[in-house]
Amino acid sequence: MIDGAVSTVFFETTGEQHLRLVGGVSALERRIREVAKQGVTRVVVAAREVELVRPAPIEVEFVAPGTAAPEGARVERADVVAGIELVDDEATSAAEWKVIRTMNKSFEGVVDALINWRFSMRITRWLSHRSLAVTPNHVTICAIVLGTIGGLLVMNGHYWGLAVGGVLIQVNNILDSVDGELARLRFQYSKIGQWLDNLSDDIVDNLFIAACGVVIGGPWMWLGIGAAAGRVFTSVVTYLDVYARTGTGDVFAFRYWFESDKQTADEVYDPKQISTWLRSLGRRDTFTFFWMIACLANFPYFVVAHGLIISSSTVGLLILHFTVFRKRRIVER
Repeated sequence: MIDGAVSTVFFETTGEQHLRLVGGVSALERRIREVAKQGVTRVVVAAREVELVRPAPIEVEFVAPGTAAPEGARVERADVVAGIELVDDEATSAAEWKVIRTMNKSFEGVVDALINWRFSMRITRWLSHRSLAVTPNHVTICAIVLGTIGGLLVMNGHYWGLAVGGVLIQVNNILDSVDGELARLRFQYSKIGQWLDNLSDDIVDNLFIAACGVVIGGPWMWLGIGAAAGRVFTSVVTYLDVYARTGTGDVFAFRYWFESDKQTADEVYDPKQISTWLRSLGRRDTFTFFWMIACLANFPYFVVAHGLIISSSTVGLLILHFTVFRKRRIVER
């Protein structure tokens, strides 16, 4: 026992059902990682030994079917996923979809929650059935390419370029959900993937804002470029702060001075708080959707104006943020 929790789980199996793939990963591997998150340090599997696709995060021991469970071990089924026993293909499909529906972030934005998941999770499910060689990073790179093409099309000066560019920025946004969903579904996390995912958003969004300014021309061109530059400044400062504190590129780990007491992203993006809804205007899933609508309506001015408002607001907040912390340090001395 560890702090009152069970340290060993004994997995019973029926035939080969525990080897059925659920989201590209066998039920057994999924269950092993599930109990590992609960604090379990060892699992004993009553089945023939198989090679796991990915190294298990805890100790795994295979014993002959019919072997009694170790004393003190919690007995569970290895062929039951998301509460569904994998008796056939239909049950496996139902369990898979149920698992995939939990792959969204708990603090997702409004458009992600209402619209994007209906596309992203179906794409994620389809990709999960492909080879493990198709990784979340490949999805991110594909999203960057499509988003970049969208920005370049906007600058051709024709309505069709603006409209198609707007649609592509929304497709890029959906794929931005897919890479994370696929990583969580198939346990394909990586620090490189985290950095690539965040940097890709900045590259595509800033290009798109600048492109809309260029296609409008006149002073709007400089406003678009200025908005993009302000966003670049904000991103660099945010990344440096987060990396210094956490050693990662997780921008959701950034906390303004008035959020310093909040430990998790769920606390920062609490849907019960008005600030969360106001903040959603600056969340990517929300603004890229409205960018698409603006482009389809042949109104790129909205993209530049929105980019300028968000850019100036975040730059101002960052300056105030570090001013407050500097004053705090002086007082503490």
